[in-house]
Amino acid sequence: MIPTEALPAAEFLIRHLYRSIDVADGTRFSAIAESENPGEDNWFWNDDNAKSLEFLSRPEVWRHFPAEVAEVIRFVRSMSNGPYIFRRISGPRLESSGKKGTVSSYLHSLMRLKCDLERGAIAAGVRFHDERTHDNLWLTGNRIEFTRRRRRFALNVESAISSVDAAQEGNTLRLRHSSDLYFTLRWRQLRLGQLTYTYTIDARSMVIEVEASLDLAPGREVTDVMLTIGHDFEHSYFTSIGADTQPTGNLLFTAGKPGRGTVGMADASYYLISQGFISGDALAIHTVPREPTRLAMVETEVQPAGRLHRVAATYAFPGSQRGGRLVAAEWKLITAGGFYNRVPDYVGFVKDAVASRSTGQAAYDYSISYDYGVTINAFAKCFAVCASGDVTPQTATLQDELRSLFNLYLDYYFDLYVNEHARQPNTIFSRELAFAILGVVTMYRATAADDYRRRLGRLCDVLLDFEVKFLDVAGNPASGFLMRLDSPRAAYVDCHSAALLALTQASRYISDPRLAAAIDRGLASYFLETCRVDLGGPRKVDTVSTTMIDDHGTRRTENPFWNFKAGMTLRFFGALRTTPDRALEAVAARHRDRIELFEIILRRQLERSITERDDGVEIRCAEFAAETNSETQPWVMLGLLGHPYD
Repeated sequence: MIPTEALPAAEFLIRHLYRSIDVADGTRFSAIAESENPGEDNWFWNDDNAKSLEFLSRPEVWRHFPAEVAEVIRFVRSMSNGPYIFRRISGPRLESSGKKGTVSSYLHSLMRLKCDLERGAIAAGVRFHDERTHDNLWLTGNRIEFTRRRRRFALNVESAISSVDAAQEGNTLRLRHSSDLYFTLRWRQLRLGQLTYTYTIDARSMVIEVEASLDLAPGREVTDVMLTIGHDFEHSYFTSIGADTQPTGNLLFTAGKPGRGTVGMADASYYLISQGFISGDALAIHTVPREPTRLAMVETEVQPAGRLHRVAATYAFPGSQRGGRLVAAEWKLITAGGFYNRVPDYVGFVKDAVASRSTGQAAYDYSISYDYGVTINAFAKCFAVCASGDVTPQTATLQDELRSLFNLYLDYYFDLYVNEHARQPNTIFSRELAFAILGVVTMYRATAADDYRRRLGRLCDVLLDFEVKFLDVAGNPASGFLMRLDSPRAAYVDCHSAALLALTQASRYISDPRLAAAIDRGLASYFLETCRVDLGGPRKVDTVSTTMIDDHGTRRTENPFWNFKAGMTLRFFGALRTTPDRALEAVAARHRDRIELFEIILRRQLERSITERDDGVEIRCAEFAAETNSETQPWVMLGLLGHPYD
């Protein structure tokens, strides 16, 4: 039942996951959706399309589906904007998902929303189909300040809420809470007015519009009014604040000792609250005020040390105010990964997202791709196939365009990742680096350009930094490759196997004894394990896992229950078996019996995960899963067959 050729699996991918999405008036893309049965979600991941593109670029598949491959290339290119490889797009979705106590929940195209309007609290978080979904931001904790007859007053907004409303019209949801505000002056209770907070969310955008509007009581006169838009991070980890007054990305504030403070925002038309680490999955909240001249400062509360607990943007209305309406408003955008020191870019992204709400038909996730390297590798594979003459591309210029795209994004990768590695060691995700290496190997093989070989050596140097050495159960040298330098001391199977695959392919062109030694140690980390996985309840699984023992003697294991990890491991074993490198041939010979046993078990895992259709072969995400997805199908097939231009 294991597929021995690419076309049946490619047939399933095209027939069941390939579909169209309208992104704007008159603009439509066709690409690989996340799954065949997405429910109400219509997600198109850019990195998964790049993974699919590598598989679809196999010559026999490309010749069979030339139009579809051309469209996937077009989609992946469309998601690449300057140095940014954006993560995904979604068709519009916005619906209630229930209520628990006073908290109502909504499913947005790419976010999870919650609101407790009676308490003046709105939550938003980037949404996934796994445990990564969290309430990244709570908008709450507001107050109003003003002066009356030389006395300064501060009123709590949430404690005075008198009415709430949640209304959806088409793609637009508006959440509102209003507070009737009173203050006491000389033993008299006086009405200040009504302060209303309105939060507007559109299914076709990740922009959240926040408006605080104060309607002063008729004839009521006060001076120097201040309105706030509060952020609460009790359940999230944020550390830093920046603004476009520092366009090079220098931070205005980094959380240190517990306490309260203020950050001046004079002349700022954008501010950023971020985690300040890991470009690939660091959270950030980008804010553009509707009237920047009103933004006076940002108040901070650090609790515990090194962590922002609350942030309040304060908007000033100086001088006398008599009756009328005062408004402070912001547009907000959440990202979960980005190049946050490129401040002008994010100002543009927020403004573009705001401007496109009326014409857009799909929501864009402006987070950068987790797997930046897989897009670089996909461009390389497509170029190599075109350059070989194995396929005839739809446009005569495609080959040159693909090489230009590869060179452009490889340059970006060095500038934004590799060159930052020593200064910010959490920047790089080892799996993404491994695929950047595979792409450079492919380009060197196709062009023999010496610059690619030089860069290949530098990338391998960086990848070796992720290796953690230890002694195995027999006291022999072993090692595991980390996901990130600061990640848990564990060798996640996909990252570990991808790293060893990259070093195996690079060893063809890099004469460096460290590569064979690392691969030898890395092979010692694989072992047979009976483990428990939880998927609809506990299940016992016999499989091939990886182990790592850290400096404290703590042993951690990781399993390849999800089939994309099994596919990655089989791809490494296959590459090692066919390596032309003499040193690696000796490594493969020493581990031959163990590798053969591991392959039997992993292939058996895949056999139990196959669904045969009349029009193709589906390889489900796991043995107990109901279907495949846009990552599993291509990576398992590449694990079984490899790529002729590796």
